[in-house]
This record gives sequence, C-alpha cells and structure tokens, in this order.
Amino acid sequence: MKVAWFVALFSAICLEGLGRKYLPAIPAVAFYFLKDIILLFGFLRFRPPAPVRGMQRLLYRGFETVWIAGFAWTLLEMFNPEHMSFPLALVGIRAYWLWWLAPSVIAGVLMHSKRKQNAIYALIVMSGFIAVMAAMQFASPSDSALNLYTVRDGQEIYAADVATVASTGRARVASTFSFVSGFTDFTILVPTLLLSIGLEAKDRRLRRYALLGTLGAAAVIPMSGSRSSVVAAGLVLAIGMWSAGLFFTRLGRRILLGGIVAVFLSLFAFPEAMSGVESRFQNREETTGRFAEAATFLPPYALMALDYPVMGIGTGMQQNARSSMGAYSKWEAEGEVGRLLIELGPVGYMLIWLSKLGLMIALFRAYQILKRAGRRGAAGCALSYTVLTMVGSLVFDHVYQALYFVGCGFILAEVASLARSPQATPAQAASPSGADAPAPAPAPAV
Repeated sequence: MKVAWFVALFSAICLEGLGRKYLPAIPAVAFYFLKDIILLFGFLRFRPPAPVRGMQRLLYRGFETVWIAGFAWTLLEMFNPEHMSFPLALVGIRAYWLWWLAPSVIAGVLMHSKRKQNAIYALIVMSGFIAVMAAMQFASPSDSALNLYTVRDGQEIYAADVATVASTGRARVASTFSFVSGFTDFTILVPTLLLSIGLEAKDRRLRRYALLGTLGAAAVIPMSGSRSSVVAAGLVLAIGMWSAGLFFTRLGRRILLGGIVAVFLSLFAFPEAMSGVESRFQNREETTGRFAEAATFLPPYALMALDYPVMGIGTGMQQNARSSMGAYSKWEAEGEVGRLLIELGPVGYMLIWLSKLGLMIALFRAYQILKRAGRRGAAGCALSYTVLTMVGSLVFDHVYQALYFVGCGFILAEVASLARSPQATPAQAASPSGADAPAPAPAPAV
C-alpha cells in the first residue's frame, strides 16, 4: 500500500497537466489539489519511524524557532487589512507550508529497501513517459492537439498562442505538465535523483534503467527552450561528478558517461532544440535580466532593488489564483522573491528566507554524513539539492515545490537508514562534524 501511495502521489504531481488539458469537464482546481489530498492521506496514514523523525530534528536543528516564527507571520498576514479573500489566504498557507510535511512521510515509506527500489522504478517509468511525450510535442506543429497547453474558460490555448522559440518556430514543450515551468522543474529535479541515487543501487538492472531514465529526461531538456534549465542541468551534473569522485571512481565514471551521452543525444538527435536555446542566449538583454532576477535570492540585493509594501498585503495575495477569486492589488511581481516581499513585507520575507536557509544547511549536513559513509551518489544528490534550494520557487511554483520535497524525502531516507548502523548513531549525527538527512520540516507540524 505504501508503494501504491507513493506512485499515486508522484503521478498526481507529474500528470496534473494532462488532466487539465484533456479532461476539461473536470474543474482544473481538482487536479491542482489532488496531490495535496494524497499527501495529507499519507501523512495521516503512515507514521514515520523513529530514525526518520530523529534525523529530521537533528538536521534542521537551530532553525526551529525561525520556522515557527515564519509560520506565525504567514498566519498573521492572513488578516492583513489589504487582504481581499480569505479562501485565497488559505491557498497561500498551503503554498508556504503544506509540502514541508512530505520528506518525513516519503522517507518513512522508503526506509524499506524493496519499497525504495520500486519507488525508483516509478521515477524511471515516469521519466521515460515524460521524455517521449516531450519529443512527440517537439516534433509536432505548435498548434497541434499534442501541444495543447491548457483550457481556460472553455478556450483551448496552444503552444502557438503563448510559447514558441522564435528562431525555430518550434513549441516550447510542456510534456505532461500544464506549462513549460513544470516540465523544466521535472527535468532538473528528477534526473538528479536518478543520476545520483539510481546509479548507486546495488541491483545492476536498476542501475541500467536509472541511466536510461536519466538520459531520456536529460536529452529533452532543451525542448523547453529554457536557458535556466540548461544551466541548472549542467551545474547539477558537475556537482554529481565532483561528489562521486570524478573519473577516479566507478560511480563518477558512470555519471560522466551518462552526462556525455545525454549531451550527445541533445546535440545530434534533436539539433533544433539546442539551437533554439542557443538563440535565446544570444538575446543578451533578456538573458542578463534573467540572471539579474536570479541574484535577488540574496536578501541585501532584494531588499534594495525591489519595490514592496512595508507590512505586505497578505498571505496568498500574489498567488496565481487571485484573479479568479476577485483579489486585485496595485502590487505585482513575477519572481518569487518579489512576491514574497509584497505578500509578507521584509520581516516575513526574511523569516521565509531563513527557513529556506535551514533547508540548505540540513541538506549540506546530509551530504557530509553520506559522504563519510561512502554513499557518494546520495551525497551528490544532497549537495545538488542544497544548491537548488534557493534557485527554485518553493512557494509560488507548486510543481517545483512538490518535486523538491519529494527529492528531499529520498535523501532523508538515505541518511536515516544509516542510523541503524553503529557508524551513524543519533549521537554522532548531532555532532558538529555530522548530521543526517535532508530538508524535512522542523519539529513543529503545520
């Protein structure tokens, strides 16, 4: 039952867009909240074992107070005088905190080796399906039925209407997701898991399939037309190779080989995809603007460069659902940092930023423990997710949020499993030189 629950959760995350596109009779909001309902069911049904709970507390230690303060601030901002919709405030609370529940539940499910193996197979199958779907969309006209993005108010919206690469005329594919962003989230976060944890598996067949799944997902990255996803994929590959010992270890050579083959596939099997991304890099003004926006993850820069109200306008008021709920404001931002500042003001923004910093430190502690234990693949995954914590949107991109915390659950399971051996007891994990598991939420539950 636990494996079936994980498969249902992962499928609800990755196949939401298909439901929105091809089942318009069902309200889109049902597909949006389905993964949340499945997560809550797992949280109530499967209690994480003691090693998972212990490692969760140890890794996030030092940030519990900040997390509680951030949670309290978002509750307080629900009653901001400028807030216009209480249901929207509830959506906002969900966006900030619900998926912090996921790592400990998922780690508890994956503590059993057979269940973890089956979960990796689920990642592989989904990666293959998403890659095939992306390739079919890329090969199809941008106004074909395959490139239907979404249905809004009864109107079908195609890639030709909203997202094509100017230099090639090809669609910026979304695969099984509603929008390009969801597809790029998947191609960054899930291959990282497969490349690091899958290639470290003892089962030779699982390693082979993990490599194939990684190659498929990595080869279609340029089809999104996204510059950031190509940069992030290259960064993750470099981190994985370095953590695995480069070409001096067997795992390092596997990762290197996988990366070379993925690049080969992208360049020679889908040359138009790569040339489309290259053309977008040549737009220097837009590219520079994107990188400048990425720099706002640094609080001093964000606080000085962005416009925001001192007390914010309320939790959820920058969510995409605001217009459908009749909530409007003169304040508007595209990036996550700008939205955080507008919703919560500088105090709330800093509390959320520090909570995310706690995730980074927890993941880095996981990396240290796993590397000392000789688990180089899992260590590389933890280090990659450390970097991906701040560059991704953990509040306003619900797909990135869900996939990120699922990945953290895998890492937490890897570290918590070490607590069963004398080499990694909870006491050792609490020492300054060692800490175990990744990015689960602090002790307080939402």
